Amino acid sequence: MNILPKNLVNKYLMTSDKLKMLQWRELNGCPTVVNAAYDGYTGIKIHKFPTANAFSAAAYPDVTKEFNRLKSVLAKDVIKTKSEIFGRFKVLKIFLNNFSTGEKWDTKFLPEFPGRDKSGRVQFAKYNGKVVAGNYLSNHIYGFLCAAAGIPERISKFIARIYSKGFIEPLISGEIPNKTLLKFKDPIADQQAISAGYQEFRELKCI
Repeated sequence: MNILPKNLVNKYLMTSDKLKMLQWRELNGCPTVVNAAYDGYTGIKIHKFPTANAFSAAAYPDVTKEFNRLKSVLAKDVIKTKSEIFGRFKVLKIFLNNFSTGEKWDTKFLPEFPGRDKSGRVQFAKYNGKVVAGNYLSNHIYGFLCAAAGIPERISKFIARIYSKGFIEPLISGEIPNKTLLKFKDPIADQQAISAGYQEFRELKCI
């Protein structure tokens, strides 16, 4: 059920980046609307990511350089935006637009990083010498950029939990969360990945 008129949703919620990601999902046969509970296909990949975490590390594409490059670029933009007038509000809006499932910063839907295959199976890659799932990377970068924005870790984890329940959905898509989404719970592994993102940001003396 849409709680906002369609033209209002398109005018204020459908940014150019969101439109591009919508077109990307359509091109790849993904649903036009996805939320935190979505567990289906996340699009074509440029690497062949295994769907089992049972091989030697050498069997998994190493995404460390690509992932760290992305984090560095985005963190610099976040820090710069935060320093502007009304910077914190701008950062929050950017996060709301780009961190939603299937959007620009959800690495599971980017061709360079693991997500899920056409059968909905979780894909894995190598990052910093460890084999990790697509969900780990998407939550890790969320934690890393929240740290860059100066958001306390407990707050970012709380936001992730209420997002996973669909409570922020009216601000994202203009729709109220369905029963499936309301029953969904942010996995402990996702919360741990957020912490890993914070830890990595703290370990870096500068971006």
